[in-house]
Amino acid sequence: MAILRPDATTTLNGVKINEYLLTKHNPNHIDMPSVSMAGKIIGVTVHNTDWITVASGTTPAEQYTRATVNNNMNDVRVHYYVDNVCAWQNLPHSLSGWHAADGSGNGNRRTIAIECIMSSAYNSTDKKSEDNAAKLAAALLKQYGLDINHLYTHTHWLNVRDGRNGTIDQLNTMYNRYKMCPAYILPHWTEFKEKVQSYLNAGTSTISAPSTKQLYRVRKSWADAKSQLGAYSSLENAKKACKVGYSVFDANGNVVYTNGGKFTKGQKVAIRANTPLFASAETTSVTRRISGTYYLYDGIACKNGRYRITTKPEFCGKAPVGRFVTGYVSWDNFNQ
Repeated sequence: MAILRPDATTTLNGVKINEYLLTKHNPNHIDMPSVSMAGKIIGVTVHNTDWITVASGTTPAEQYTRATVNNNMNDVRVHYYVDNVCAWQNLPHSLSGWHAADGSGNGNRRTIAIECIMSSAYNSTDKKSEDNAAKLAAALLKQYGLDINHLYTHTHWLNVRDGRNGTIDQLNTMYNRYKMCPAYILPHWTEFKEKVQSYLNAGTSTISAPSTKQLYRVRKSWADAKSQLGAYSSLENAKKACKVGYSVFDANGNVVYTNGGKFTKGQKVAIRANTPLFASAETTSVTRRISGTYYLYDGIACKNGRYRITTKPEFCGKAPVGRFVTGYVSWDNFNQ
């Protein structure tokens, strides 16, 4: 694949942002998140990914974006990749990412993910990448009316997932055997926070609102335009018009609401690869990851959009529940 060309380029708090949304560019049909974050954003999560050498005429942030499009980043989907030159935006803020390893927890579902591209050398190039990440984080916090206490590390969400307790910063930096991330920033996390705070204090520019009016479309699937029941400027009106078996999609084709009545007891569902399985409707701790064919135990929607699944159709509805229910899975992981 040739070097990508952004659909739009803007400057945010001094950082050049190249917009290349996977919701618009997905030629290889890679798996994508489908949960809306509209009105739900609680913060910014900072990650580190390793520095890579790239060809002339491009940057590591573009290369990571291209690798995602080529399906070479496994199931990682982030909002921004940032290097020493610029940032590439991969996801709209209205769409959740896959980055925090907390399944349907707040990390994935309610924070904007920044991957800062650095190395262990912590040289001038690394420091410039980090500075760009700090400027971007400050701008995003400012945009959503959030303060420095809404700046998180990847490790924070791992500790929450694992049931640990503490203050925000204790969870941000507390040891987690699964992963310590952002690996190159964590050793001086306090200084990084101070840098972000300084950019917050200085004031940041906001991202311009789209010039076109948001329309919510009611369809069976985004690709099935013929099934459309209508397009609404009001999300609530779109939900009211959403019949059983239909969903509401935003302008980028992201599902923001599904009429859950389409799921029934005993229904056969194909679950996408690497889907988190939970032991209850509320927990953020992932029991394990699964894929393949399962059956809906009772077809009743639980908290967090999760459904109970089982391995055989004859197990559906049988007691005791603990013996026949495999676990809970969020409906947006069903390949429909």
